[in-house]
Amino acid sequence: MGMKGELITKASITEEPSDLVPRAGGWQRLSRDFLTSGGRTWEDQPDYLRITLLNLMEAAAFIVWGLFLCLNLLGVVESSLGRIVIDAMGVAVAVGVLSSLRMGASVAVVAHVAHAFLFAFLLGLAIVRANNPLAMTLPLIYPAMAFLLLDDVRRGCVGTLLMIVGINVTIFSGFGPELRDRTMAFDGALTASVGMCFQAVVMALYVHHRKRVMTRLREVSTQLSELACHDPLTGLYNRRTFIEVLERELSRRDCNERQLALLLFDIDRFKAYNDCFGHPQGDELLKRIADATRMVFSRREDIVFRLGGEEFGVVFRTDDAEQATVMADCLLAAIEALGEPAPDGPHDTITVSAGLNLLDGGSNITAKHAYLRADEALYRAKASGRAHWVRAVG
Repeated sequence: MGMKGELITKASITEEPSDLVPRAGGWQRLSRDFLTSGGRTWEDQPDYLRITLLNLMEAAAFIVWGLFLCLNLLGVVESSLGRIVIDAMGVAVAVGVLSSLRMGASVAVVAHVAHAFLFAFLLGLAIVRANNPLAMTLPLIYPAMAFLLLDDVRRGCVGTLLMIVGINVTIFSGFGPELRDRTMAFDGALTASVGMCFQAVVMALYVHHRKRVMTRLREVSTQLSELACHDPLTGLYNRRTFIEVLERELSRRDCNERQLALLLFDIDRFKAYNDCFGHPQGDELLKRIADATRMVFSRREDIVFRLGGEEFGVVFRTDDAEQATVMADCLLAAIEALGEPAPDGPHDTITVSAGLNLLDGGSNITAKHAYLRADEALYRAKASGRAHWVRAVG
């Protein structure tokens, strides 16, 4: 039905699964909630991988940096002010990232902050722990972490290049581990550079392919959602969406205290029209009536449905009963003005019969009850001569 009502209806259709849905095992639920920051995202969401990685990485960082900080403060290992500062900052960043995720901070912002500190810590370790040549191996993990955290090929490549430059400067400037001779320095620099370049190429291919796949999956998901909630012939919302929208609208109160209205209508003697002109022409008539209905109910909040066959429905808000009756009259007049010839009956052109039900939002009326009352009014209109509408009672 175009864009009107899109924001209203889509919210109910695309809601993420409720946490009340049974899951296999308490541990699976606990681990899922922890890894996704209280269940904020699900496995099929684009940020699920980054949130999981951030949680795992920062939990490990908290344990490692916390352990080293304790050992340094207790004098178990040889300590220095620089090492203590790095360990304390590592603990602070880990706690900050974990807390930010659980407070609903932007995943992209948190990931970029975590990446910046990861870059600084890995490069800083090679300098601060220069007496331990093994410290030079830690930056080798950087490319994989950078591509996964940033989720961007260009930024991942730039970060890897900067890390390679930083490692080489550290080695050849004398700030890094003390190596026996220049040959060992060249070997170490070359090994680290090639290793990180190869890892960057692999991760770039992975991220590029993953983003293409995720884009395609989102497109398919959108298409499936459209098919699930729309009538393929007229483009209007279908019966499944009608029930969901009506239930929700009945449960909420309009900010301006306007009344909720439900209008059901169907085409008079539509079978005779199909028999006379053929089903393809009947399909064209359905589309023309759908377009006419959208023209009458053109406000953003008006939602038009095709409920099946020749039956249509409209859920809309009205200031009072008089406004609702005017809109119902306008609809019947607009359809009659189409001038589509009627093969049977007292009218020269196609007409519709309708049932109007005015509802109170926030009441205990169910969607089923509201629909039945409008349907009864529709059939009273048909029984009393067609080509007009009747208001529901009760």
